[in-house]
Amino acid sequence: MVLGNLDQGTRKLIFILCLPLIDGVFPTLLVTGAVSTFSDILAIAITIFAGAGALAVLYSYSDSVRDAQRMVIQSAPLLLAGVFLTALVAPIFEQLFYIERLRYAAGLALIIIGAQLAEVSLSESIPASAIIIAGMTVSVKNPSAFVINLGYVAPALATAIASLTLLYLATFLRNIEMSITRLQRGSAIVLFTVSLSMFGFNVPTELGLAIFGGAFIMSLQRPDISEINPFYRILEMINNGRI
Repeated sequence: MVLGNLDQGTRKLIFILCLPLIDGVFPTLLVTGAVSTFSDILAIAITIFAGAGALAVLYSYSDSVRDAQRMVIQSAPLLLAGVFLTALVAPIFEQLFYIERLRYAAGLALIIIGAQLAEVSLSESIPASAIIIAGMTVSVKNPSAFVINLGYVAPALATAIASLTLLYLATFLRNIEMSITRLQRGSAIVLFTVSLSMFGFNVPTELGLAIFGGAFIMSLQRPDISEINPFYRILEMINNGRI
C-alpha cells in the first residue's frame, strides 16, 4: 500500500499514529518499562496512539461510520510495520543509554504530552521529542557491541493492536455528540499517572484508566449526569479546570 494512493484523511491519521515512533517517545517507553502490563498497554494505547488527536482526525475526515472504519483498516498495516521495526531497534537503546536516567526523561516527556493535551500554554513551547533527546544526551554510554533481540516485539505489537482496536470501536461513536476536550483532559490524567511510575512512585495504572473512563462518559455529554453520582461532580470540576 503506497501513501500516495490514500486519501488525505488516512494519511493524516497514519502520521498521528506513527508520530510516537518517529519522535522517540514510544521506543523510550518500551525500554523504560512503561509498556509492561496489560493496563500499561491500554494506557499508552488510548493516550499516545489512539488519543484525542487521532479521534479528531478520524471524525473530521470521515463521512460515515464505514468510512471511518476504512481509514483505520488502511492505517493498520503501516502502524504495525512501524511498531515492529521500532521494537527491533528498541534493544539498542538499552545498550546505548543508562535506562535509569532515560526513565526520568520518559516521565518528563509524558508530563509534557499530558500538559499539551490539557492545553497548558507553556507546554506548547517544549516538544516531548526535545525532552527525549536531552535525556538521551545525559544517559549515553559506550557499549562494546550491539545485539538485537525480539524481547520488545510482543508488548509493542500488543500496544499497536490495542490502539487500532480502540480506534475501530470508536468509529461506532462517530455520530454521537462528544467533547474531544474532555477526552484530552482524561488522557492527560492517564499520562500523569504513568509518568509518576517513571519517577518511582507506586501509582496503579488502573487508577488513570478509571479516571479516563469517567472522562469518556463525561465526554458523551449526558444531561444532568452530575446529579446521578457525586463522583461525576469531581470529574466535572477537573474537566472545567477547577481542580
